[in-house]
Amino acid sequence: MTETPVAVRRCIECGSKKFYARERCQTCYGRYRRRLKRTGEFRLILIHGVPLQRLMARTEPGPNECLLYTGTLSKQGYGQISVNGARTLAHRAIYELTVGPIPDGMFLDHTCHNRDDSCRGGDTCQHRRCVNVAHLEPVTSAENTRRGKGWATNGTKTHCPQGHPYDVTNTHIYDGRRYCRACNRAIKNRTAKEAS
Repeated sequence: MTETPVAVRRCIECGSKKFYARERCQTCYGRYRRRLKRTGEFRLILIHGVPLQRLMARTEPGPNECLLYTGTLSKQGYGQISVNGARTLAHRAIYELTVGPIPDGMFLDHTCHNRDDSCRGGDTCQHRRCVNVAHLEPVTSAENTRRGKGWATNGTKTHCPQGHPYDVTNTHIYDGRRYCRACNRAIKNRTAKEAS
């Protein structure tokens, strides 16, 4: 069986095989950027086209009507895209471009993640790549945390890792998370002793 030869991408200016970006090798790409700066067209190279078109060009259908982003991903597994020269999360960008601004203090919850019992969550969760606006709902940070898979496990715990109870007097809730007051006091006391 013979293999089909793969087409080699070449620089459109010098013909080099070392393709870098914008159909150019690294040297020619640098010249191209400098030329755009001199002519005042540099903003065009930063925007790379209309954001909504770029977002939609980098998606593919997924299970349960998800629209999965195939572009650059963050370390946490969320899609990333540059809009007006600033890097942003793809699901936030598409929501703001199609629905409108996200209310202050609100987070976008992937409701498709909450409905999928087979998903274990974490950085490899495919729902973090979903940009279907029908699957995105603005919620508070606390509600977003409660809806997450980790809350199902951690929300049922009655004691902190050191054995202190999570009760009304010993529990401090901040940003949707529970903190043990006894452990916080112990840390402050230990820090104060080390400082003196």
